[in-house]
Amino acid sequence: MKKFLNKIFIFSLIILALIAAGEAYVRSLPNPARFKHRWMLAHSQEVETLILGSSHSFYGLNPAAMGPNSFSLAQPTQPYRYDWYELSRYPLPRLKCVVLPFSYQSLFEDLESEPRLRYWAVRYRLYMDCDIHSPLSPYGLECLHIASFKEKLSSLWRPAQLTWDSLGFGTSYAYTSLLKQGRDNGRQRAEENSYPDHHSLALCTNMLDSIASFCDRRNIRLLLITTPTSTSFRAHCLKRQMEVNDSVLHRMRQRHPSIEYRSYWADPDFTTADFYDADHLNLRGAAKLTDKVVSDFSLNKEKNM
Repeated sequence: MKKFLNKIFIFSLIILALIAAGEAYVRSLPNPARFKHRWMLAHSQEVETLILGSSHSFYGLNPAAMGPNSFSLAQPTQPYRYDWYELSRYPLPRLKCVVLPFSYQSLFEDLESEPRLRYWAVRYRLYMDCDIHSPLSPYGLECLHIASFKEKLSSLWRPAQLTWDSLGFGTSYAYTSLLKQGRDNGRQRAEENSYPDHHSLALCTNMLDSIASFCDRRNIRLLLITTPTSTSFRAHCLKRQMEVNDSVLHRMRQRHPSIEYRSYWADPDFTTADFYDADHLNLRGAAKLTDKVVSDFSLNKEKNM
């Protein structure tokens, strides 16, 4: 029996050592959260235009085309909870403008409330020194989120899938268009971003209100944009969720004079070739959207004043 227990002990040590090695390797990988945190620690006091938000702005808005001293803190699946954290985390004495997506799911998506999304919150605890959660919480270890852990370990034998440039703009999609290839995922993407029970609505609305109040107090422009989506995505969105979006946006704009809003949701200028998938732009579409935002909000004029 003792011999058997010794074998179990040795086997357990080997497994724990392998997990620890995997954890160390995954944490060593380049990732946008670590890059953006370090960039902001070094340069936040220079930033005049700050892009926040989810993959819609990470891939859809190029800070290099939005004037000098622009930077993107957007990341895939970044909810308003962490947009607010980032905005209040760094010293931003020169900040004049915040750009934030107001997407179909923005008022309903919170990482900690959705089991399938919780692993995304790890990046803030581990790589951005975010103190919302304890280092001893489930958000303090990569290996506790098995699916994402395995995906990151796969970089041992294949290139990383997520890339970004020196100003935090997502470049992974290049000029690829899955829609042009006949791989339209509009229904899937709409269903993944639909929340019939609205259980995170109050939290997300409060976070957006905090962002707007911050901008009001500091006389900072807050530009809310609804990014372009494909016809197939729009066709499968929940009517009730869209009505709630409209209602909350109306109330927010009444409460906060800093908010300026434009919707590119069904903008006919965006063609199939501009989309990577049903609700994300590729580099071609991002260039077009960035130009529109700069023009529609007179950002060049703002920079030259």
